[in-house]
Amino acid sequence: MTPLSWFRRRGLCRIESRSLGGWWVLEVRGKFAAGTPEKRFLEEVDSLLRSGARRVVIDLTGSHFADDTVASAAPEAYHKARAAGAEMRFVVLPGKAGGYYHMAGLEMTIPTFPKLEGAIEV
Repeated sequence: MTPLSWFRRRGLCRIESRSLGGWWVLEVRGKFAAGTPEKRFLEEVDSLLRSGARRVVIDLTGSHFADDTVASAAPEAYHKARAAGAEMRFVVLPGKAGGYYHMAGLEMTIPTFPKLEGAIEV
């Protein structure tokens, strides 16, 4: 499989937000890399926080490709949320986007869960 066919099949980065059980879930799917995807991710986080969201879950389980951007964008989003008085949690699987996330040791400083249900129920 060529890289171009991989991107055609998996698609570019898509970021969607929805409300679920009193939490706002920000789903990141596809390629999460430096540049436009990172900028859109941080803009979506800012938008949710400006709208008054106080409980936010970032779901990275659908991000099939990520570079080290996830290791810098996640803490930035988390600190923005804490400064705004909001609670933020991340859902990250090992591998995929979780590779850089776990290599950077973010699960030790940021509330991280392997499943969306676990992040919302706690």
